[in-house]
Parts: sequence; C-alpha cells; structure tokens
Amino acid sequence: MRGISGFYLFIIALFAGMLFINARYFRGSTFSNIGVTYAKEYKISSDRSGRIKRVHVVPGQEVETGDLLLEMENAELDIQIMKLSTQIKSLKKEKEEKKQLLVSKMEYMAAENGIKLEELDAEIQMIASEQALNRRLTDRYGLAAGPSTPLQAGLGPEDLRVNSLVEKRKLHQQAAGIRMKDFRKDHQTSLMVLDNQMDLLNRELALLVDEKKKLNKYATEPGVIKSVSVLNGEEVDAFAPIITINPKHPSSVVGYSVGTASHHAVLGQRVTVSSFDDKRNAVQGEVIGFGAIVELPLILQKSTAVKAFGKEVFIKVDEKNSFATGEKVLIK
Repeated sequence: MRGISGFYLFIIALFAGMLFINARYFRGSTFSNIGVTYAKEYKISSDRSGRIKRVHVVPGQEVETGDLLLEMENAELDIQIMKLSTQIKSLKKEKEEKKQLLVSKMEYMAAENGIKLEELDAEIQMIASEQALNRRLTDRYGLAAGPSTPLQAGLGPEDLRVNSLVEKRKLHQQAAGIRMKDFRKDHQTSLMVLDNQMDLLNRELALLVDEKKKLNKYATEPGVIKSVSVLNGEEVDAFAPIITINPKHPSSVVGYSVGTASHHAVLGQRVTVSSFDDKRNAVQGEVIGFGAIVELPLILQKSTAVKAFGKEVFIKVDEKNSFATGEKVLIK
C-alpha cells in the first residue's frame, strides 16, 4: 500500500508540475509584461542626380541632429543659378540705366522747353519794344492816328502778334508738360515690367538655391551610421539611397501579452516602460495598437525547450530615453 501511495503521490506531483509549467510558459497561462525596444532605421536619399563632393561620416559613427553627413554638387544646377544671377544683374543694370535716362531726358525736355519759351518771350519783348518806340516817336513829332484806326481801338497788328505769341507760349508750355508726363508714365511702366521680371527670376533663383542646399545631407535626429552607399567623387542618380542611420534611441516597444490578461490592455492606455536590468531607467508610454499572436523573440524566451507565444502589443514611447535598441524591458 505504501508503494501504491508513493506512486500516486508521484503522479500527483508530476501532474502539478505540468500544470505549473503550462501556467508559466504556455500561451493562455499568465500575462507577460516583458517587451523589446524597437527603432526603425531611416535612409537618406539624393533629391536629384549629382556628384558626391565629400562624405563626412563612416559606418558606426554617432551623429547628432544637424550634423553634416555629406556634400553633393550638381553642375547643371550651378549653371542655372549662374545664368539666373547674370540675368538679374543685367536687369538691375538696365533699370539703373533707364532711371538715368529718365533724368537726362527730363532735363533735356525741360531745357528744350525753356529755350522755346525764351524765344517766344524774346519775340514778345521785341514787339513790345517796337510799340514803345513807335509811341515815343508819335508823341515827339505830334503824330496821331485817326479815331477809326485799330491802334486807337487797342487792336493794332503788334497787339495781335503779342496776343498770339502769349497764347502760343501757353499752349507750348501745356504741350511740354503733357509730353514730360507721358514720358515719365511710359518710363515707370517700363520699370514696373523690369521689376516684375526680376521678381520672377529672384523667386526661381531662390528655389534653385534651396535645391542646392538640399544637395548637402544633414542628420535629422541623433543616431549611428549603419551604412554609407557612396564614395567621394561618385556620380549618383536622383532618389538613390546614400546613407542609412539607426536611431540612437528607440521610439517604440513591442510587448507580448499572454492569456486573458491581454484583454486588460486598451488603445490609448498609459503604461510605464522600464529597463529589465535597471528599474530606475523608465519612461512613460502609450498603447497604440495590437498585433497577432506570435512566438516570443529569443531574448524573451525562457531557458526551456517549450516555446512561448503571446499577442503583440505596440507601445509608443518618448524618443528622449536612454534605452538601447533591442533592449529587454518591463511594461506595467
């Protein structure tokens, strides 16, 4: 009986051990709060074809945001920029010349108008002098015109000539003012056309200069150079991959939940992610999605022949953390 009882006790202990192993290592047993940090590498590609002028980094090198990775040049782009710059300079010079032409033309027209007015004034003055002389001679020798003469009526030939010249002077001055006004208006229209042309060229030049700046590549975030696909002096096509960078710190965590405990996690839930080796190294995270039931990564497997499975839980964490990519973490 003792042998039989010992046998039953052994069977019961074995059964209890199997239940324990099943509860600890098999799917559906308990909730697993262990995960692995994850960061996706990012590639830097050329925006357009060109020649690699100089590569400033090598694989394995750490870079910070804004670090210059490589310099690149494009001969066609340089020619376009030089051509536009020359056109803009030419238009600026033309504008200055037209401004000087306006000043010179206005001065010439003013001088021409002044000369004509002086001629008319001189002619009017000469007629007035002749009239004064005739009056003095008339008064000296007692000559007098008849009552019906035009001179007595104030309508003598000289008076008519003076009135005509005064009117001619007035009309000439008005015409000269109109000509100067029209010339100034035409000149301003011409300058406006030049300004519009320069504005369009400046905008096009700014776009090309911006494209040239984009030829040089800079690190967009801290990381480690994984690979460099080009060499100094090499010609590359547009959109060709140049450099691959691994982020220095992970931006997400893939956790694995097991059994009914997985139903406790919901989208948007805030969790605490801490290093498996150092619980003080922790950051806040947010559940952003769920995946399939998969085999746990090797780093999370127990030292047993039994493979563990769990449902993927994707957690977003602040990129300003001190975790290493692929590090084992605890999720609470």
